[in-house]
Amino acid sequence: MSSSLGLLAYLGLGLLGGLLGAKLKIPAGVLIGAMLAVICFKIVMKVHWEVPKGLIFVLQVVVGIGVGAAFQPELLQVMKKIALPVIISCVVLVGVGVIMAIIFTRMGLLDIGTAYLGTSPGAMNVLVVLALESQAHPTLVVCFHFIRVVFVILTAPLIFKLISGH
Repeated sequence: MSSSLGLLAYLGLGLLGGLLGAKLKIPAGVLIGAMLAVICFKIVMKVHWEVPKGLIFVLQVVVGIGVGAAFQPELLQVMKKIALPVIISCVVLVGVGVIMAIIFTRMGLLDIGTAYLGTSPGAMNVLVVLALESQAHPTLVVCFHFIRVVFVILTAPLIFKLISGH
């Protein structure tokens, strides 16, 4: 099968997996479902087709549009009020991610790019696109963020109850 037919197979399987992930209401279900559908297909069929580099560009444009479209002018006023906590939070979270990435790399568990993107705070879809562009391992980056999102969802009610005193 040619790489263009392979790409069509990936797109079709990804669409089906994404729809299933969304229907099951899995955290990041569209992304996880699409990824698992393609991975399962590749394992069962023992095939591999390269994804055209142009597709990564299109993914980056789509993610950029999504982030830009989510912007609301009122956010500027809110950001003025919370600028210091946002900056402190960013520096601490990125710093901890860098430290963990260095540790995981020195332990021989991951390459530095995958370790950094996996431990970085942020939106999973954006970090996966960065992983695709940077030759890191996007599947491992998704795994890190998927487990983190599920962990937060499962622990948030208890933690909120503990810290709010209710």
